[in-house]
Amino acid sequence: MAERRHWGLFVAPIIAGVVTAILIVMWATGTRLPWLQGLMFLATLGLLAFTLADMLARDIRRSHLNPIGTRTIVLAILVVESVLLFAVNYLSISEYPGEIAGLTTPLDAVYFTMTTLMTIGFGDIAASGQIARGAVLLQMLFSLLLLTASARLLTSLIKGVTRDVGHDPDKPA
Repeated sequence: MAERRHWGLFVAPIIAGVVTAILIVMWATGTRLPWLQGLMFLATLGLLAFTLADMLARDIRRSHLNPIGTRTIVLAILVVESVLLFAVNYLSISEYPGEIAGLTTPLDAVYFTMTTLMTIGFGDIAASGQIARGAVLLQMLFSLLLLTASARLLTSLIKGVTRDVGHDPDKPA
């Protein structure tokens, strides 16, 4: 019998990567379609959030169909895609006056995204307008899901490694 796999785990990162690349090209070429860009951002963010929630639920139920190594790689790809997705979103928002103070370059956008993701927030770049604050709030909520999924996956990875060396963490001593 062939091994079953959850192919949706691979489809979501591919779609998210393509949409993020399109958004980056739109920003780089000066194409300004705010409603389309916003819709693409929200749809991609929803897809990433659903994928993370699905990974988390399958891990909790222990019903995952892909090995831990595959899930770790997919999670790493999702982290990179989400950072790029938020960064290009912040770049687009920063073009509106008064929305994001201090954000002027793509590096600023990645920096702002990472300081928000890591909950550091130095204050040198700040969301001043309502649209920017809404985007930051979305990133905070998404980061909660991302960090939870990462911690759960790391815990599963550690349990798997200890089980492989002869210790079963689920059995009492």
